[in-house]
Amino acid sequence: MEASVKKSLVLQSLKAGLLSFVFSCIGVLVLALIAKLCNIGDKALPIVNQVLKVIAIVVGTLISVKDEKFLLKAVIGAVIFWLLSFAVFAVMGGQFNIAQIALDLGLALVAAVVVALIKSRKAA
Repeated sequence: MEASVKKSLVLQSLKAGLLSFVFSCIGVLVLALIAKLCNIGDKALPIVNQVLKVIAIVVGTLISVKDEKFLLKAVIGAVIFWLLSFAVFAVMGGQFNIAQIALDLGLALVAAVVVALIKSRKAA
């Protein structure tokens, strides 16, 4: 691989992961504010949180992943997003639930792959 292609792959993947993480954090903060003001039930919050994460991955991937190697860049971006989310959750002292961790990774990967496939079809 050429140096410019490697640099593009790394930068776009990193940008996708970071943008997704930022959008996710903003969404979670807005959700927390809405939940506090509107007394949203505890059962609805995890579902809405997962939807916010998927939307954040979709937006981050749509904005960041360009040119070629859509799938690889999107998957790396999703893993970066997942690692950042997991690290923040661990720092905040959350309980570790393997099923939740796997669900977060699975949803991030599926959302990123779907967006990458759509973008690659449009580019062709």
